[in-house]
Amino acid sequence: MVIEGSPFSYEINFSTGLPTGAVVYSVLGNDGTPLSGFSSVSITPPADARSIQIIVPGDRNTVATPLFESRTIVWEYPTTTGVQSGRVRYRVEKDIPFAVSAEGVRAKLGVETSEVPDNKIDLLKAYATFQGMYEDGAFTEYETSGDLTSLLITDAIEATAALEVIPWMQLSVAKKESSGTNSYERFGSIEWGALVDSLTSYISAVNDVVVPLVDPSTLPVIFFAVERADPLTGAAVAG
Repeated sequence: MVIEGSPFSYEINFSTGLPTGAVVYSVLGNDGTPLSGFSSVSITPPADARSIQIIVPGDRNTVATPLFESRTIVWEYPTTTGVQSGRVRYRVEKDIPFAVSAEGVRAKLGVETSEVPDNKIDLLKAYATFQGMYEDGAFTEYETSGDLTSLLITDAIEATAALEVIPWMQLSVAKKESSGTNSYERFGSIEWGALVDSLTSYISAVNDVVVPLVDPSTLPVIFFAVERADPLTGAAVAG
């Protein structure tokens, strides 16, 4: 993922065979066609190179759609054992006009980065989901206001992202406990219902200022009741 206007770099590793000729690559835009100036670009790496870096500049990472566009880097190069090829895709996102962060989401969940990594948190989706509960333009005046309502909206977006992480957290508990080990993840001691209520309260705080079109209780959040068992006795454990 990269924010609109930022460069993206990717390293092509030659671990499957050193090139015997040029590396040829293209960068495809959202519609699958090569970007201007990035069609069949040829690079001849030094003889002892173990990799090369491809950089897509920020002015090629723009977004004309409402939320995001995709970019795809495709490449190929000859080796002594044949032609090697590959591709990688990344998402160019519009910048969210509120100071949301993955750290803010983790703080609301009471977890560390090692427990809920950034790749489990989709802030753009949370922003779109939360914004969709209100009239178009309902938050425009608060994007640059820097006031209490702006803070409430920031918290609510992060809370929406946190609500969408909870099912993954609970499945992580279930997977850990079904593995036959005698150790428990810290997630196992979380009062899930209380956590959901706490996160929902951030959304309700915004609704006291900006009237929503949709009842926040209809947010598409899946909530599991995870049954736990003592690893030694097999007896059910409350929580």
